[in-house]
Amino acid sequence: MKLNGNFLTQDIDDTQVMVAAGDAKFSGIVRSNKTAAEIINYMKEETTRDEVIDKMLAEYDAPREVIAADVDEVIATLRRVGALDE
Repeated sequence: MKLNGNFLTQDIDDTQVMVAAGDAKFSGIVRSNKTAAEIINYMKEETTRDEVIDKMLAEYDAPREVIAADVDEVIATLRRVGALDE
């Protein structure tokens, strides 16, 4: 999976803002905290759920199931707005 190229991100302080551009059907803004922004940034390149979880595990001292739940929540949001190419 990979972040759809019609979605642009901008980091502002501790928040990431994602907007749809081009012919994306979503019209709105998605705001993410620092952790969610990291997950989204990993998805700018082709990756898998497990690869993102492994990268987050290398960054954070948290149980795998907690990180997996966070990754799944971000993935669900990206799917809901049509921001993922799968």
